[in-house]
Amino acid sequence: MPKNNTEQQEFSCSINVNVPAGMVFDAICRVQEWWTKDVEGDTKNLNSEFTIRFGTTWKLFRITAFEPNTKIVWLVIDSYLPWNTDIHEWTNTQIVWELAQEGDSTTVKFSHIGLAQLNCGNMCMNIWTGYIQKSLFQLITEGTGSPNDGI
Repeated sequence: MPKNNTEQQEFSCSINVNVPAGMVFDAICRVQEWWTKDVEGDTKNLNSEFTIRFGTTWKLFRITAFEPNTKIVWLVIDSYLPWNTDIHEWTNTQIVWELAQEGDSTTVKFSHIGLAQLNCGNMCMNIWTGYIQKSLFQLITEGTGSPNDGI
């Protein structure tokens, strides 16, 4: 069952799926299948960088932790949000994925460190919730997510 939790500096949500952590970990790394189809770069290796785009909006990430089946951390090293008051607002925030397998079930905790206090906070939290609890969940459980086409 999906859960939400908002703290002062961190936005978190989680999902629980009846598949092994390895399958979940692999699905998270397939960003173009659950978040946006417009992905450039390597999303599957420590210290690699990748860019995601939604039209003119983009974010550049560096993978700073990559512990198979357990944890992934993406550091936003640059961002461009032309619709926002601060167009580089996501820069220096972090996306943290933590996986815990118990039996045949895996819990995924998603956190965006630094998001809650940003201008886009509430809107971005709602959007993240949809991508994690719907699109990523569908990719893991049904084999097909609902990524944004970059429109």
